[in-house]
Amino acid sequence: MSITLDRKKGGIANSLISYSKALDLIGEKHFIILPKDAAAKDDLLNLPNVQIFSIKKSLLYFHLLTRFIFKRDYKNHFEDSKWIFIHNSKLINFFNQYSFKLGMINHSGKLRNTLHRAFNIFLTHAGYERFISHYPDNESTNIVIPHGFEQLSESFGLKKNKILKVISAGRFVSKKGFNDLIKAAEKLQRDNFPVQIELFGSGPLEAELSKKINDLALKNIRLIGWTEDLHNEFRKADVFCITSLEEPFGLIIGEAMMSGLPVISTQTDGAIEIFGTEPEKKGAIYVDFSSPDEIKNAIQALINDEKRLLLAQNAHDNINTNFSLERLSRKLKDLFEYAD
Repeated sequence: MSITLDRKKGGIANSLISYSKALDLIGEKHFIILPKDAAAKDDLLNLPNVQIFSIKKSLLYFHLLTRFIFKRDYKNHFEDSKWIFIHNSKLINFFNQYSFKLGMINHSGKLRNTLHRAFNIFLTHAGYERFISHYPDNESTNIVIPHGFEQLSESFGLKKNKILKVISAGRFVSKKGFNDLIKAAEKLQRDNFPVQIELFGSGPLEAELSKKINDLALKNIRLIGWTEDLHNEFRKADVFCITSLEEPFGLIIGEAMMSGLPVISTQTDGAIEIFGTEPEKKGAIYVDFSSPDEIKNAIQALINDEKRLLLAQNAHDNINTNFSLERLSRKLKDLFEYAD
């Protein structure tokens, strides 16, 4: 069973979907309580093993505070479930009585509300080690379970783009580092380098980023609104670039890799979990934080067809081998057996 207060697109919504698919592989049903207007609801309803309980967020808070005494069917599901996943750290204290089968998924990588007697499920080893360093005497059970990705059946190879097509995506907020990518685009345009960079997303900095592109008269980069079919955009691109200043896991990195894209990435927790200490062998080129020059150099390096195809193959092999849905399902099965 899972419960979340989150209503937005993004990490929690996508993890509910991937966990549901992984649970289906081991024959488990997934009961999910979420707000009525949650972004993930429609996609979850299409999954055969999922049952949704949707409720207004304000009412959900009420039932949490009253321990679901007015929603006995919800309470029964909590009591009967093999396991309960908490997707918002603020909820952990409402479920202390289930600590033996309770796991809080640490989506943010931060250490809020991580001191308890239940399970902390970290997405990266960096997040786990940061917690242990801060709280060596904690009473929780702490484990690392990275996300899993569904394998795509299609093949991939070199695209027929006339110029290098680079794609990036995410919320238009400061921590995503899009300003650095725009600065890199300025340098690439100055060098007359043949590239087109497309930024998919939305957020509070959209107007500011758009103004910066216009003020610099950049022709090689453009902002595009969010799309429901980012996978289709991946299929048309040559390279995926993520310049985040922090990224607890980076589901979007895995999705790009599944589509056969080599990755340019800063060394966030998520990137290090996926690419390790030898990134090119795992499908990526690392760049320093806030370094437009390194971003520019990495993009220029991937104009080479042979290098780009090698990294694409490495990325695809890495995500299929180490971060598959099957691997996630095995880890979840081990977790349930541990609790028993």
